[in-house]
Amino acid sequence: MAWVDAIPPHHRSRRRAITFVSALLFALASGLIYVYARPPEYRAAARLKITPAAMVSEASDTKSTPSVGTDATSFLSEVQILTSRPVLETAFERLREKGPIPELGADPVAEIQRSMRAEPIPGTQIVELTADSHQQGLVAPLVNTVIDAYREQTAAVYRGSAVSSYSDVKDEIGKLDLEIRAKRQAVDAFRAQYDIVSIEHKENDVLAQIAGLNQSYTEARNRLAKAQAHLQALRNSIDAGTLVGRPKDDPVLTDIEQRASVLREQWQELQRRFTPAYLAFDPGAKSLQARLDALESQLKTQRATSARAALAEAQAEVAAAQTANEQLRQDVAENQKHAQEFATHLNQYKALQQDLDHLEGMHRAALDRQAKLQASEKQRAPRIDVLQAASPSLEPYWPDYNRDALIAVAGSVLFGLFAAWFADFLSGPQTFPAVPTITLQHSWLPMLQGHDGIAPAATLTAPETARLPAPAPMPRQLNDAEIAALIAAAKEDNRVAVLGLPSGLSAEEVVALSWDEVDLADGMIRVAGAYGRSIPIKDPFRGLLAAQRERQPGATGTVLRGRGGISVDAQQLREVVQHAA
Repeated sequence: MAWVDAIPPHHRSRRRAITFVSALLFALASGLIYVYARPPEYRAAARLKITPAAMVSEASDTKSTPSVGTDATSFLSEVQILTSRPVLETAFERLREKGPIPELGADPVAEIQRSMRAEPIPGTQIVELTADSHQQGLVAPLVNTVIDAYREQTAAVYRGSAVSSYSDVKDEIGKLDLEIRAKRQAVDAFRAQYDIVSIEHKENDVLAQIAGLNQSYTEARNRLAKAQAHLQALRNSIDAGTLVGRPKDDPVLTDIEQRASVLREQWQELQRRFTPAYLAFDPGAKSLQARLDALESQLKTQRATSARAALAEAQAEVAAAQTANEQLRQDVAENQKHAQEFATHLNQYKALQQDLDHLEGMHRAALDRQAKLQASEKQRAPRIDVLQAASPSLEPYWPDYNRDALIAVAGSVLFGLFAAWFADFLSGPQTFPAVPTITLQHSWLPMLQGHDGIAPAATLTAPETARLPAPAPMPRQLNDAEIAALIAAAKEDNRVAVLGLPSGLSAEEVVALSWDEVDLADGMIRVAGAYGRSIPIKDPFRGLLAAQRERQPGATGTVLRGRGGISVDAQQLREVVQHAA
């Protein structure tokens, strides 16, 4: 049986229009009231360039001079001071002196502080100072007054800091003068007490004497070594048969050797001219031979005497060098203790002198810093340049009433459309059965149409005013008590079919259920097909399936079977359920 809408189309359109207009007017009124009920806020802004006060830095060493410069964090600190409470308190007092100001609550300074912002422009020393307030005539004077108060406070702080810096430096110079005077007196007394001429070792008598003794001792050791070497060489020569004479004996030995050489030449000349027998009997030859032998004996004797004298002199030189070396060694040992004590005192004197030099360097640095403070007072002074003063705010910067009103209108239209749709959704279509169609068949129609066909039936439509009563209510879901009563009313053979439906199977899936899809061990039914899924089975459905399986040998094919083992269709299943109901 077909069903038709009971509300005419023009009635439904009018209901939608009424719903849309009502929602639109409500939303539009609410939105516009909210938009225009908000109080306006006005903003005034000014830009100023802040150059913080420079500082005179201390010199890194005594040779360098102090420098003037600013710290990178000084600018950020000044930005925070600009909106600090002391500055705002001064500005508030000045505004109140100029005339009446609007009510700002129990703590007006805190309210002003919340309404003001100071934002530095990156990469510059420019600050944008802004004030937001509902009071249109307050924001611009407030910003300009805060700038004036900040400028005066900065100048006052700098003057106090300059005076304090001068005083500190002057006190430091006075203290250093006293310390330097006392330290210089201590250094002079220490130097006079231990006879210290200078911090240089060579300029002090004790250390110079010790240095001379050390040098003499070294030279004496060198002389001793040379004398011992010379003595050893003489002894080696004598042992080898080579006689070494003294240098002063060389002229005598040379004269004897020259005379012996002349006689040898004469003797050799006689040996060439005469025979040995003649020479043996010649008186002149005998005399020449005798004189030559005498000279050679004299030369040998003189050489031996010179060698003995040279050895004795070398031994005497070694003995003298040993004596001098031992004496110098004793002198050095005796003066070593005095040298150590003097070196200790000299090191102490150096430490005192270094302390004095350090104090004098600090004194010079303090004098330089004082001179730099005096010379750079104007250069170090902070500067506040107003690049753009705050002007009166003529229009509110927030809220934007026109924009927010357009948003409210657009939102109201959307809300009206949604309300109309939602009303239709909640009411739903009110339907009645369609006009019935009556079919009339005549006894003579089969003869006109033949044996195989039937002529079209003539139809009559009931008048539009004929209406059937409202349809019966839609089927509902059974509760647990009704399900239990339905299972109890079913026959024992049909309970498997009845329990399959509330377990999650459709009528078609129940009649098509096969034993291959039933897993009694795991307690699952795995349904195949387009809507394949796994359904858990519990008692009593599981017990009925187990009993049904025992009654079917082989347990193959479908679970539900009629008489004679014929499968059951869905229509038969519905009849079984209806009969049990």
